[in-house]
Amino acid sequence: MFAIVWMVNYLGYKYYYRKDFSKGGLYTLSSKTINVLKSLPEPVKIIVSLTNSKLQSDIDTLLKEYKYYGGNKIIIEHIDPALNLEKAEALAKRLKFDLQENVVIFEYKNFHKFVTDSQLVEYDNSVAMLGQSPPIKAFKGEQQFTAAILSVVEGKPAKVYFLTGHGERSIDNYTQPGGYGIIANQIRKENMEPLNLNLLESGSIPDDASVLVIAGPKNPLSSSEIQAINRFLDAKGKLIVLEGANSNSGLESVLANYGIVFQNDKVVAIGRLIGGIGGEMIIDKAAGTHFADHPAVKAMIGYTLQLPDCRSISLASEASNPNVKKVTALVKTPEGFWGETNWKQEEKPKYDPGVDIPGPLILAAVYDGGEVPGKEGIHVYGTRIAAVGSSAFLANQYIKPDGVDFFVNLLNWMLQKEMALGIAPKSIQEFGLSVPASQRQTVAMICLVTVPFAFLILGVGMYFSRRR
Repeated sequence: MFAIVWMVNYLGYKYYYRKDFSKGGLYTLSSKTINVLKSLPEPVKIIVSLTNSKLQSDIDTLLKEYKYYGGNKIIIEHIDPALNLEKAEALAKRLKFDLQENVVIFEYKNFHKFVTDSQLVEYDNSVAMLGQSPPIKAFKGEQQFTAAILSVVEGKPAKVYFLTGHGERSIDNYTQPGGYGIIANQIRKENMEPLNLNLLESGSIPDDASVLVIAGPKNPLSSSEIQAINRFLDAKGKLIVLEGANSNSGLESVLANYGIVFQNDKVVAIGRLIGGIGGEMIIDKAAGTHFADHPAVKAMIGYTLQLPDCRSISLASEASNPNVKKVTALVKTPEGFWGETNWKQEEKPKYDPGVDIPGPLILAAVYDGGEVPGKEGIHVYGTRIAAVGSSAFLANQYIKPDGVDFFVNLLNWMLQKEMALGIAPKSIQEFGLSVPASQRQTVAMICLVTVPFAFLILGVGMYFSRRR
């Protein structure tokens, strides 16, 4: 009997069938993910560091599925500072992250990528105006985890060059308010390498450049630099221009050729003080509340993106320019904002019809050279350009999670990583149970009166039975 029991348990441990009984198959992996896991050349280490995440149970359950299909090619390690502080601190020092963050780290050889728990869910913000906490609308665990595995297995990190030499924001500046040190660290966590580039010294954009970023230049680029950028774009390069109200890149002709025009204004609005007492105040941070149905910003629908020192963008409308059909307005303001064209002279800006630009205003736009007009869903490899009317939103003193997510999603779209998977988020299906008052009273009567009284009668009967 012992041998049979041991053998049955051994066979059950080695050969078993798994079934996801969650509504909507929340933890069921797609065939694409299973193929990725089965084709891993070497083991991928997944380090789970969740100090206070509400998604810990969901993350652990999903990672068990990755382990099941990946076998010995998936190694999962949980780090808990409360149990092993020394080991946790050594890991945080090596990978340069805060132990208070809720992250899942994917490591492959010398490459690593961070996925925060906030990246795994989409919230339903429709109830935010009612003061309620937004419920989870969709779980993106598989989408994010599989993308992270592909990113580190690819090996060579994408190189993101930041232009220098014209007063741009510096990725080496971690302490000054206007620096880009914080966002540079975030880019490294995405398995990308931020680098400086001085076109006056190099003469051309390196062949290994995945994306070129021009962030807040104060002086216009020279003609030779503009020619180098044109050659880069002609070779299907990827360009991001972050140009605020105080910026001057000199790229007007280049961007206009692709249907994008920076306006000479500053986005402002008038708001009232709390309670409506004390008059009005000027809002000089543009608020992006309307997002396009586009891979770069689809996850931000329902949020507000704040852009300080922002200028607006218009889209070219020349019918003779074939590029105008490939431009999308990504982010827009509400109607209350306007583009103040005389903001340098006016201490208290006010909207002047016929002079200022009425809202809603475009704050960010993209050009996709790989989009085939009239052929929905068909893309080819081509030039991609993103224009954002602010560079300050990523500066050390203004940077916020929404701004980081927006920029990182923009980079991923530039690198065409959204086309590699096509794994849809899993919708969270919640069901409410409504019990009428009469039924609640019946249940209470059964639990609090009927059942105890039945046991009382049974006990009394047992007592007299034993006495006989």
